Amino acid sequence: MDSTLDKKLLGFRQIAQEKLRNILYSIPLEKDLVIEPALIKPLEHVVGASWLRKNGIDKIYKFDPKNPPPKRKQFLYFLSANLLQFKSALDQISSFQSQTSSSLMVAEADRTGHGQYHVVVFPLVLASFEQLLEEEGLYGSVQLYSFQWDFIALDQGLLSLELPNVFGDVFVREDRSMLGSIAQSLRVFNMVAGRPNMVFTLGENSEKVFQMMQRIDAGKKVKSGAGKEVPDFSTMLIVDRDRDYPSCLLTPVVYSGLLLEIHKFVSGSLTIESSGNKIKSGKLAILQKDEPQKSKQESTNLRMNATQDVIYQENRYRHFSEVIGLLSSQAKALGLEGKMYSKDMKLSEMKDYVTNKLPKVAAQKKELFKHLLLCETIVDEIGGNFEKHQLIEESILTNTNRKQIMSYIDELMAADAHKYNTLRLICLYHVTLGLTSEDMTKLMTAYLNAFGYHHLTVFNSLTTARLFPDTTNLTKAKILSQISIPILKSPFQIEANKLKLLPTDSNDSNTPVSSPTSPTGPGKKQQCPSYVFNGNYIPLVAQLSQMILSATSFDELNNRFGHLERLKLGGKNFVPKTIRELSITSAKAEVNLLLPLKAKTIFVFVVGGVSYAEVAACHVVEKWTGGKIILASDTVLSGCDLIESVVGC
Repeated sequence: MDSTLDKKLLGFRQIAQEKLRNILYSIPLEKDLVIEPALIKPLEHVVGASWLRKNGIDKIYKFDPKNPPPKRKQFLYFLSANLLQFKSALDQISSFQSQTSSSLMVAEADRTGHGQYHVVVFPLVLASFEQLLEEEGLYGSVQLYSFQWDFIALDQGLLSLELPNVFGDVFVREDRSMLGSIAQSLRVFNMVAGRPNMVFTLGENSEKVFQMMQRIDAGKKVKSGAGKEVPDFSTMLIVDRDRDYPSCLLTPVVYSGLLLEIHKFVSGSLTIESSGNKIKSGKLAILQKDEPQKSKQESTNLRMNATQDVIYQENRYRHFSEVIGLLSSQAKALGLEGKMYSKDMKLSEMKDYVTNKLPKVAAQKKELFKHLLLCETIVDEIGGNFEKHQLIEESILTNTNRKQIMSYIDELMAADAHKYNTLRLICLYHVTLGLTSEDMTKLMTAYLNAFGYHHLTVFNSLTTARLFPDTTNLTKAKILSQISIPILKSPFQIEANKLKLLPTDSNDSNTPVSSPTSPTGPGKKQQCPSYVFNGNYIPLVAQLSQMILSATSFDELNNRFGHLERLKLGGKNFVPKTIRELSITSAKAEVNLLLPLKAKTIFVFVVGGVSYAEVAACHVVEKWTGGKIILASDTVLSGCDLIESVVGC
């Protein structure tokens, strides 16, 4: 079933190709494509340059607002749903029109039935685009099209919509226009894989997405029971990113997660720059170490896909301390294999060695060298302070040593301040323990002194996303409520303990706590999903998936999830309600018929981005339960990326 399911998931590419082909065929004659640079990488997952040329595209240009391409024939712009980008494109079009006789433009439009300019907007054309088009006097001259590629398979068991900045729009700006696109894509998913019997939602935006899916089906007159008799996935779980911030804010110890901490990641491709990385670019210039100048090298890419990189496949979800040892052993083995050539070989053996084996060894060495360099960068950038940082994160999760935590953050501000990662630790502190007014003021002042007071609005954005306390209205009552009172457990801990997300806070934890740069890693003890955070925390989506896959009755679900007021369960034959509400309705019997799951398959979608730590944790749950978990989101990100999206708002 797995191979059949994987083929189905790859079928989204064919669906996207048909959508794009219909748009291109609706525009007669050849055209030049002007594409926004940020959309190039994800589009490569859908179509290649040869496919575009076969379907009417002649030349391909990167969109540059300051340097328009030469005007040869009609243009097709491919842009994301960003009003500023769209305005820049319209400015270029206005400039082209001013250089061309208006009578020729009218004649061309009459002949083809279209204008010379077309704009494809990903994922959808917003109402503001139509309004701006009219204000610019280009209505009728420019044709608008919506295009969405739905899910892109980045790796085995990992799908992404590659929607731009959903977290910033939805959770910071509170602009929920992208939720409609997510709902459309999830509906397409249900059409391909069948509609699950149960759909869990956790969070306000997840509820809205599910409601939109139901309205779309109702508008298209799709019956609630329509679709495949036996869906490929028994359950769908949709979760808001703000329901589990620690899974993004904590520092992972798995190889794939640490790669995203260092390098930029776009659509499954890691960009490795020789001159810098995310750690270096985020630090103050005064704190940068003077390093000897290296010869300039072009940036390289690593495709984080198990089917295309054997070394990555073997190590992607391993504890980093294990990866270093395994790569070293592999390097020694390749070194010995490269010395197998001997003068005593027969001529036919020499020919076979040079023709077949030597190129493979050389290619393996090249790939291995790339991974060894990546490991070296991880150790150089975060290895020295990693063990102490892990202990501080553990203290934050377990609500111990508050003075030590504050001293550590003060130390970072003074000697090793990072524009995003320092804020990330502060946000983790607030989400789990809650910042007092005194600590809040102290940390804000230190951050603004380090990076400039023009970042003052950043804290308002963090407040909107529930990552920082409200700074706008500190009344006496609020100040008193924020006074630090010694308590055994914070509200976060109480909630996390109900779901058993904190193994370090329980007596039966069998997960070790070790440094990722230590010579001995967790090894055989990588059996608990918490290993992705060094044994300190289990990602919420992994724990929910495990509980759903192993549930045998409705009463068991009620015992596990009854306290979650935001968790709702809907199905083909019953409306979404909380587990407690369903317990007093006839839907309880309906759910009992579905449990235990006949097919242990679950589709998980995270609104606002998913981390590789969560992917690795779900991989462990699959082994635990013998089930199949497909994890999807609008993008794949690290904690640094999450905070950067807030700062950029």
